[in-house]
Amino acid sequence: MLLLLLGISSTVSAHHSTAAYDYSKSLTLSGTVKDFEWTNPHMFIRMLAVDAQGKQAEWNIECGTPNINVRHGWKKSDINVGDRLTLNIHPMRDGSLSGTLITVTLPDGRLLYGPGNDIKSVGPPPDGPGHGSSPDAPLPPGAQPIGSQP
Repeated sequence: MLLLLLGISSTVSAHHSTAAYDYSKSLTLSGTVKDFEWTNPHMFIRMLAVDAQGKQAEWNIECGTPNINVRHGWKKSDINVGDRLTLNIHPMRDGSLSGTLITVTLPDGRLLYGPGNDIKSVGPPPDGPGHGSSPDAPLPPGAQPIGSQP
């Protein structure tokens, strides 16, 4: 019995929490891919985006797991360094330039879904600027509220 409990506890502790993401806010980022990691347990897009002051900012976006994303139509060759992408994300609560992917629009116009798109856990998308964020709330560099023009 002790071995069974040890096995279960190590499996549970191996997965991290998503509490760092602010699911009440959604941002749109447009920019150029600096790096794309197709790795387990999570894929990442590092993207350079220009903020409202014209300064370039680097974002690190978690994209979920390769095995689930493949089932949703992703291919490793879909995203390449230098590609221009538009990402919808849930940002980090601490304001750092990171988040979890809701959707990515590829250069050919295709739309792929990420882990932040799971509305079963966060409810339907709210209406209004920034999808749930205050219209006066400051956005991180390089971010635009969803629905605004880049």
